[in-house]
Amino acid sequence: MPTRTRFLGTTLAAAGTVAALALATAVPAAAAVPSTVEQDVAQLYQDVTDLYNGLPASALRNVDRLIESPIPQIGPRSQAAQGPIPGCTEGSLLTYANKLASQLTPLESQALDALSGLSQLYVQGVASDKAPQVFGTDGQYTSRATDTIGKLRGFWDIESWNIQLVAWKGTDLGSQAKMAQTFSLGLAPAKVKAAAALATKVLYEVPGMQGGRNPLLTLNAFSAPADSLGGKRVALGDGLLDTVNLLGFDDVSVESVVGHEYGHQVDFAHENYPRNESSEMGPDAYGGYFVAHAKGFRWDARTQQEVIYLDASIGDCYHSHGTPDQRKAAGAWGEKQATSQGNPNRIVPSATMIEKFQKEYPKLMPPATDQPAAAAVAAAHG
Repeated sequence: MPTRTRFLGTTLAAAGTVAALALATAVPAAAAVPSTVEQDVAQLYQDVTDLYNGLPASALRNVDRLIESPIPQIGPRSQAAQGPIPGCTEGSLLTYANKLASQLTPLESQALDALSGLSQLYVQGVASDKAPQVFGTDGQYTSRATDTIGKLRGFWDIESWNIQLVAWKGTDLGSQAKMAQTFSLGLAPAKVKAAAALATKVLYEVPGMQGGRNPLLTLNAFSAPADSLGGKRVALGDGLLDTVNLLGFDDVSVESVVGHEYGHQVDFAHENYPRNESSEMGPDAYGGYFVAHAKGFRWDARTQQEVIYLDASIGDCYHSHGTPDQRKAAGAWGEKQATSQGNPNRIVPSATMIEKFQKEYPKLMPPATDQPAAAAVAAAHG
């Protein structure tokens, strides 16, 4: 698995974890013995690994993570392994996430790996919008989120009634009932109750998890297609919204993120599943079109610019989601489609928008064959 960011980038073998525990109990008393907390975290990591290994092969189809996880089944859609791209600097959101992660102890990092994987699986496969959804750590984004998804359902010409918008909350990890439902998706039934109790125990006995409020637990949003584990949905993480706010994008955060994730639903509706950076840059473009359009949010030029800089903040340097400059260019292209069309009230059909962007996409990307040559030139002039 390529490591796109340092955050959650280290793979731990589940079997190795169990072996390490067995060895620890067999060594002489003078040697270091894992504490109860360390044992709890290691066992939870094993339980979560077993859970993911027990899921159907199609369960996580086309569900992407902004950052990597050590659980093998959670990872980026992109299969490109090149990088880092010469001269590229990661976006501010990824840089900030890496800074937060670097402050964790090894024990906290392992707890975070297990709990974040469990949290994503809950919001993807168990959570439902049939229960009232509260967006933001203190509910501060609820009205903006529901207003945005409502407007998007009326904007794009795809089947939308069955696209759920669900809140991704780290504090849900504190509910043994919710965790039992989650473990039931793929863990042996006899282990479910104990694993759920252990998850809530670890959440509170590892201080760095902040009882579910550590932003790293939910520092993402994602979109899932109809044939994924829980069906069509957009999940909006509290940690992502908190971080985007800290970075200065609060004015456009919810609308931009939900607009982008709904853009994935546009792709899913037309069975457009790119295996390159256009999988993320396309939704940037569709989201840009929506926020600038007269029947979308009709945001002015200054606010449109803020949106494309938010797009750029999520750019990476590993031929995965697009660089900051490429993400910015995709969003700006989408906004221009809205502001330059002759009839400001006309909404371009979604299939046409996909086709238009796919024609534009190569112009936003350097040819792959040129990248080694460009690196050599840069080195020669460095």
